[in-house]
Amino acid sequence: MSYPWEMPSIRNKRKKPFRPRCRFCRKNDEVIPVVYGFEITEELLEKEQKGEIKIGAAAIGADRHNWFCKRCESGFLR
Repeated sequence: MSYPWEMPSIRNKRKKPFRPRCRFCRKNDEVIPVVYGFEITEELLEKEQKGEIKIGAAAIGADRHNWFCKRCESGFLR
């Protein structure tokens, strides 16, 4: 299964996936996406244990963050 944050950008054909800068520490090397939804698969649990994603709540709201910085442990919207 392929997730949007794993795909290269079509606009500028990057080889690495897009990672926004953290709004607090201004770095992007420790930024991971937050995944929301009811279906938490084994694959998602393995990725969370590796530190590649963060699993959020069952439902997404307008004010929920979609990126998480492991460096300063803060969530933010892009």
